[in-house]
Amino acid sequence: MRAILLSLLISLPLFADFNSTKNEIDNYRKIVTMGYYDTLNNIDCYLTDYNDTNRSNYKQISKNKLQVILSVKNITKDSADVALRLRGKIVLPQLKDKMELTFSQRDDEQIDNQSLSSDHDDIVNDSKLHVGLKYYLYKEKKSKAYGKLSFKLSSPFGLYAKLGIDRSYLYKDFETVFNHGLYYYVNENKFAASSAVSFFKPITVDYWIGQQNSLYWESKDSIYLKHNITLYQILGLNDRILYRTSYTTSYDDVDRFEHDSFGCSVGYFHRFNKWFFIEMVPEFRKHRDNGYRAETLLTLNFGMLLGN
Repeated sequence: MRAILLSLLISLPLFADFNSTKNEIDNYRKIVTMGYYDTLNNIDCYLTDYNDTNRSNYKQISKNKLQVILSVKNITKDSADVALRLRGKIVLPQLKDKMELTFSQRDDEQIDNQSLSSDHDDIVNDSKLHVGLKYYLYKEKKSKAYGKLSFKLSSPFGLYAKLGIDRSYLYKDFETVFNHGLYYYVNENKFAASSAVSFFKPITVDYWIGQQNSLYWESKDSIYLKHNITLYQILGLNDRILYRTSYTTSYDDVDRFEHDSFGCSVGYFHRFNKWFFIEMVPEFRKHRDNGYRAETLLTLNFGMLLGN
């Protein structure tokens, strides 16, 4: 399946104008989607001992959507990093009030293939590709508490657990979101924690702004503060632009709180059709580990949406 996905994603930008190739690509997408839904249905029925004889459970399963992304990151003259990434919120009908399948830190956000999602790795490594099961201890529309057991599918590999609490408040058109997490990495036998507060507000119909402040802790000598401001511009149904600046400080016994990194990026999203899209994110950054030398990087994401 991975080979099919990779060939499908790579071929998309090159052959999108040829009807025969587009039909072949879409047939592959439908085959992968059916396999994806069958797997989810089998998991849901197995965990709940549910007999889906009339396929009613499968009909609800088919409402899930998943983005499969071939990401080419850190593109420079000499090298590039290639990875397969997943984005999506997977709800299992029989377990929907208690459990969800997860793939990344952004699973809680309802997926929308029209929106641009820039992938900035967090210091607490919960944004990498993983497969996990989230169990809700408490769940309401604006607040929830949960436990999550996941296996990381990217280096460093391994099992980890998370206890999280999320809460959001909406006053008129101004939204405030709080996210807190406690992590335990089994292989490394260590704890980590994160806490973030985010603000979102529309400016006009086509523009809205977000601001986030995050604290990451891995040990008494490893603390990071990260701040970013993001401006979202809607160009039309198939096009979006995201402007982002980020600033990170870190704490250690020698430097105390020291400027660690600074970055600016502009992300452009274009949707070819209902199922396929591309994201281009040029980025300028300076990092202490690199002697604060200016770096210019480019990330390309070729995406496919699994769904009906």
